[in-house]
Amino acid sequence: PERVAQWKAEHPGSHLRIEVVIDGRADERCYSLVGLPQTSMEEGVYRIAVKRVERSRGGSRFMGTLTTGARVRIGDPANHFELPLAAPQTLLVAGGIGITPMLGMALSLAERGDDLRMCFAARDEAELVYAERLRDALGERLECFAGTRGERLDLDAQIAQLAPQGQMLVCGPM
Repeated sequence: PERVAQWKAEHPGSHLRIEVVIDGRADERCYSLVGLPQTSMEEGVYRIAVKRVERSRGGSRFMGTLTTGARVRIGDPANHFELPLAAPQTLLVAGGIGITPMLGMALSLAERGDDLRMCFAARDEAELVYAERLRDALGERLECFAGTRGERLDLDAQIAQLAPQGQMLVCGPM
């Protein structure tokens, strides 16, 4: 609970450093906190989402072995991807698992009544996690793209629609 209080409502996009054990050795991985900070503070928990990747460095495999009640070492929430709030318009672009920090940003901006649009792209429709939650909050301001449906995100067109002095924040896999 003491650590939860340090994650402030104005810091969507924060992440946790989590100690993982890979091949018997301790290492650290960073995972984005998902959702609005005050929601997690009320529940007294941190929420992360971890995509199982077979060709990973081992972090997702370790996280997949955890069971209810398992204990892990974590650091305090940190933010190296802060959401600037002064732009007249914000375009959020999430690719696949990059949705994890963007979800809180989108919900926070929507709650504030800011002018925003969001593009969410993934290889497959099943990877468009949180799309329903985002659709509830953003309505028509959310566009989803699934490669298996033949849909492609046209970044040039999205940027062209951005208001002068607007900002674009992007997160996704390499």
